Amino acid sequence: MTSPGYKRAPITEAVIEIRFTNPVTVKKLDKIYKKFSTSYLHHQDVKNIKVDLRLPGHQTGIPKAEFDQELGHRLSTTDMTELLVLWPSAFVVSQLAPYPGWDVFFQRFVRDWKIWKRSMGHPSVARIGVRYINRIDIPISGPIVEYEKFINVYPKLPDVLGPVNAYGVQAVLPIVDIGCKLTLNSAIVASPILDHASFVVDQDISKEVDAPQSDNAIYELLSEIRKRKNIIFEACITDSARELFQR
Repeated sequence: MTSPGYKRAPITEAVIEIRFTNPVTVKKLDKIYKKFSTSYLHHQDVKNIKVDLRLPGHQTGIPKAEFDQELGHRLSTTDMTELLVLWPSAFVVSQLAPYPGWDVFFQRFVRDWKIWKRSMGHPSVARIGVRYINRIDIPISGPIVEYEKFINVYPKLPDVLGPVNAYGVQAVLPIVDIGCKLTLNSAIVASPILDHASFVVDQDISKEVDAPQSDNAIYELLSEIRKRKNIIFEACITDSARELFQR
């Protein structure tokens, strides 16, 4: 099954991420980001801080926190819908709404990936990931929003507990035939639209074992992941949701 061409696609963000086995140096990264300036007019330095908290094995010990930071570059188009984030350990292409379709998004990834490789050579790939965040906006017609009529991923609770005001669920599943892992999230989120309730269906499909290294193999995997994410999304929604996307 492929995803139909919805008039109002619910995609709020699409991401393709390549993570490297060996991070590049900050010095090299500071040089390469300028090569993307013709496509991305805006630039911002970014920082990713990681905290590793080590708890002692006995009561008298003192917890120790180790801090590590990663410096990178965030580039964007004038309308802020097309993003490129360069980290020493990762190459990230992102598309915010309105989503132009896979062909346009994928071709931008290919263009930027070729620029990266011309300067950096052939880095060893540790992980390839594709993430799609969909927000489903449901009109509110009463005190209770029956999200079960629109989505198929939600918590199952005893009826005695009454209606659910908020929830967040996560499932991690293998996609065996292509050696990938699916992390699927669904949750109620604040709606930006008046008199609506909003729900997120968030897919992250990644390959971390035997990640492809050649460009052709990477492109083939991304194409296959795209097909799977469409199948998964269609399985996560109902016809009532599809009607919303066609209005």
